[in-house]
Amino acid sequence: MAEAALAGVRVLELGVGVAGSYCGKLFADMGAYVARPPHRGCVALANQRLDLNEPGTEGLYNSYLNAGKAQALETGDYDILIQAEGAGVAPAPPRIATLDISWFGQDGPYANWQGSDLLVQALTGMAHVAGPKEGPPLFTGEHQAALVGGAAAYAAGMVALIGGAASQPQTFDISILESVMIMSEMQMCNAIAFGKPLVRMGTNRFEPTCPLSIHECKAGWIGITPLTPHQWQAFCDILELPNMRDDPDLLPARTRYPFADQIELALDKVFPDKTAEEWAELGRLAKVPMVVVPNAKGILEHPIFNARGSLVETEAGGYRFKTPRTPFSLEETPPRRDVNKPTKPKSPLDPLSSATDAEAPLAGVRVIDFSMGWAGPLATRILADLGAEVIKIEAGRYPDWWRGVDWSTEAIAHGQYEESRHFSVINRGKKSVSLDLTEAEGLRLAKALVSRANVVVENQAAGVMDRLGLSYKTLSAGRHDLIMLSMSAFGAGNAWSDTRAYGSVLEQGSGLPSFCGSADGPPTMGHVAYGDPIGGLYGGAALLTAIYRQRRTGRGQWINNSQIEAMLPFTAGSILIQQATGREPIRRGNRHSALAPHGIYRTAGDDAWIAIAATDVAWPALAQKIGHSRWSTMDISDRCARADEIDAAISAWASGKDASEAAAVLQAARVPAAPLLPIHQVEDDPQMNARDFFYETERPYIGRLKQSGLPFRRNGTRYPMPTLAPFLGADSADALRDIANVSDTAFRDLIKSGIVSLKPTQLRSA
Repeated sequence: MAEAALAGVRVLELGVGVAGSYCGKLFADMGAYVARPPHRGCVALANQRLDLNEPGTEGLYNSYLNAGKAQALETGDYDILIQAEGAGVAPAPPRIATLDISWFGQDGPYANWQGSDLLVQALTGMAHVAGPKEGPPLFTGEHQAALVGGAAAYAAGMVALIGGAASQPQTFDISILESVMIMSEMQMCNAIAFGKPLVRMGTNRFEPTCPLSIHECKAGWIGITPLTPHQWQAFCDILELPNMRDDPDLLPARTRYPFADQIELALDKVFPDKTAEEWAELGRLAKVPMVVVPNAKGILEHPIFNARGSLVETEAGGYRFKTPRTPFSLEETPPRRDVNKPTKPKSPLDPLSSATDAEAPLAGVRVIDFSMGWAGPLATRILADLGAEVIKIEAGRYPDWWRGVDWSTEAIAHGQYEESRHFSVINRGKKSVSLDLTEAEGLRLAKALVSRANVVVENQAAGVMDRLGLSYKTLSAGRHDLIMLSMSAFGAGNAWSDTRAYGSVLEQGSGLPSFCGSADGPPTMGHVAYGDPIGGLYGGAALLTAIYRQRRTGRGQWINNSQIEAMLPFTAGSILIQQATGREPIRRGNRHSALAPHGIYRTAGDDAWIAIAATDVAWPALAQKIGHSRWSTMDISDRCARADEIDAAISAWASGKDASEAAAVLQAARVPAAPLLPIHQVEDDPQMNARDFFYETERPYIGRLKQSGLPFRRNGTRYPMPTLAPFLGADSADALRDIANVSDTAFRDLIKSGIVSLKPTQLRSA
């Protein structure tokens, strides 16, 4: 097997935050030598019990995060310094970069605020649209924001390594709040497109997609998202619901939502006839997005997770537990399977040559992007934001489906396919080349573009690239330097590879909903399409890892990513509980295993709320603020036992207050609190605006639009906004001339034949 992707990289990790520890874990799993000094060996929350009533769960999460890390460096010479909560002073500066990870960033009005996963979910709008319609909104789970922040910090570290030597070590300021904003981009666009604020529609409901839900079966739970008219008809055929199949109001996805009660009632009558496994198999055969929603035991015994090696064994307390493997499926340099032993340190490597432009460290990297929708285009947007040339391949007969859903003659005539804010946000900085890949000449030209590229990305349905003659084996023939990222639900080459999936299906299939929501309710989803942005983030990080290794060795490789595997780190605590106790974790609603009180409380105003997550240190101040100073000596066990009483007291205190003002009062007393922002208010958040996180853009057909930037700054500077998202086929002439040597005459012939087109050319339904 080839040497690890990050062999020779040395990392020093300081701090007690989950985000920093997870960042270090990613480096260690990819082959870097990562050290944590002994006096910093405990991660504050991670070292607590995963279940307060189960002493056997103490420290398990800490073991998961820190397996394979050394106690100290052999020398003080390290490339990357990870600084997180409680890091203190580093012994010496790193050779290349410091990754400074915090909840809100190093400056701005929230810079000194206390943070938590709940507060970040509140400020990014995630929590406000999830949960019961009447409230309270839903906390989606522990450590999720911190893990996303850790993955973003790892990506920043890879950017630093690729950027190479600099006259002075660089500093990357990574904000967990900004990192989680990738989950809110689509819903921010929806709020503008719908012309009204997004509101909670109820448990497992997210307008306008319907049905996007989870249902109880004879055994187990099934998650469904039959979106397209074809999928809807096939779905109704599977469930033997002919009246719903042929109802014209239910055929288009955009007109189903008003009938959600009727649809879900009909489904709940049918699903108990079979097991979840039986329904999911029927869905796979019919190409309908339907998956089992596994519990912790189901994750551990999952046939595809086990076939792909999605779980590895972590040592803790003298036992071995299965935990999620780092979801970067680089085929030639995969993540380590033996995660428990530190990588042996090597002599320090010379840094790569310094990037010509520090604001564009990927300048000179050419990416041919066959992906569509959200996850794949997000992975390539990360590269474009860092200076790569990303050429998006679309066809007039089949543009990216995020350009729009109305392919009528009238809609095409007035340019509806250029009005999508979703497309504009996720495809900025790219070029669009129109090629019909079903035509021999279109395919030949696509291969010509790839032959002059460094990276290929695709997230097509299983088998599509192979049938087109665009597999990695074909494209890499005669060259060893090509990187190709394939992104599918369960990865390629297994029995479930052809599972149809959207971001919602990825969340369902990961099992995450089994640990969210109320104890007496169903498995509960936290997002309309959670798996898409998470899959895109990990896809981008995997590409950066492969590019770094490509620059070191000149070798490329195939990355066979499973997007569902990218969701599995969120389930680590739950599957550890199951293995340590033999029972399934209970759903805690808005409560927490190590923080109490922990919840979302109504404030003055319509659907207005405040999020509070009290640590042991913060509790006395909170007790005083809510008028119950006598409670200040309660320990965590007492607070959990009296949680209902404490929640009632907080609710009474908060009920007449403005959420933002109340949060500011609590933060001044060092109590972690934040207002719960509706999604349409997120772009006005003072912290993100003070840090220039949003790009202010204006594009024809769309007008003004704020777009989220990268969640890290280099040496105090935000990476500049690249070009706006391309019009369909707008770069075809230049790219085909400059890269594939297509003459002007030949290009006119391509236009006449329809192989190249600058607008949709075939009426179809999305």
